[in-house]
Amino acid sequence: MSNGDFTEISSARIQDTRDLVISKRNKGGYTIAQRILVEEGKKTTTMYLKGAIHIDSIDGIQNLRDALNLVIQQSECGAKEEAFNEKF
Repeated sequence: MSNGDFTEISSARIQDTRDLVISKRNKGGYTIAQRILVEEGKKTTTMYLKGAIHIDSIDGIQNLRDALNLVIQQSECGAKEEAFNEKF
C-alpha cells in the first residue's frame, strides 16, 4: 500500500489488534510503525501510532534483523533450558 510518502513493504501481526508495518520512505530510508485495527461494527478503521522508528538504509534494516534473530535464538534457548529444568 502507498499513501504518497510511504510504500508498505511488509507487515506482521504482533497483537490481536496491532500490526508492525515496515515501509519504504519515498524520500529515502525505511519506517517501522505500529498500525492499530479498530473494529466499529462492520467497519474496520486503521490508525498509525506516533513514534515510528526511522531507519536510513538497508544496513540499518539488516542490523535490526540480526538483533531480532539474536533475541529469537536466546528466547528459544531459554525456553529449552526451562523445559529441561522442569523435567528434573
